[in-house]
Amino acid sequence: MTAEVTRIEIADQLAGLFTNGAVSKHDMLIAAAGARPEVLQVLAALPDRRYTELRQVWEDLPRVPVGA
Repeated sequence: MTAEVTRIEIADQLAGLFTNGAVSKHDMLIAAAGARPEVLQVLAALPDRRYTELRQVWEDLPRVPVGA
């Protein structure tokens, strides 16, 4: 059984990514390259837009729980 992807897990993968300004979905996928496939699938489902802070990611992933 695969554990559900959580916001904490995504945040761990993207830590520090937003310190240099806006990032794209592609930037997030590169930053999370070492994550498990389920995390990459969730990030790949994001719309193609610029994100200036992690909070904006949660706006586009409202169904992803905070923690397990």
